[in-house]
Amino acid sequence: MNSQYSRLPFFLRILCTCGICLLMATGSFTAIAAPNSDSCALLKPADLAMLLGGKVVATKNAGACSWTASGSKKKLIAAQVKQVAGVPVEMAFMGTRQGAASGGKGKVTDETGLGDKAFSVKRPSLVALYVLKHGRMIELQYITGTSVTAMEMGEFRSVAKKAIAAF
Repeated sequence: MNSQYSRLPFFLRILCTCGICLLMATGSFTAIAAPNSDSCALLKPADLAMLLGGKVVATKNAGACSWTASGSKKKLIAAQVKQVAGVPVEMAFMGTRQGAASGGKGKVTDETGLGDKAFSVKRPSLVALYVLKHGRMIELQYITGTSVTAMEMGEFRSVAKKAIAAF
């Protein structure tokens, strides 16, 4: 009887992780960083000028940071993840990757040269990049409002490399 109860918390953790990962993969949820992490410190407005256009402004939001530029609909969001609902980040990363691949709502691509492991999910007006580095994860979302061009993807990867280096 005790073994049934000892399995329950583990089962609930796995269930919560899968739910969180599916939400992250569908773009309905941005992972929340552990307290005291400052995602806005990862990039400077000058790093984002080419990507967003115009004068760049950063806004903190519950462990994440979003950058916008005046006169532009484009936005970049960064969130640092140390732990999701008590689940190790590596497990959350793999669950997010699996959920994104099975969701079918965007093109999932493994990315090389970014952290320990990385993948991107590309949709018509959004690209999300998930990077695992030294037991932590960073999520970057580039929202354009229109189709993401190859040139924008190149610039987004350049900005992502700067954020990952500072991570």
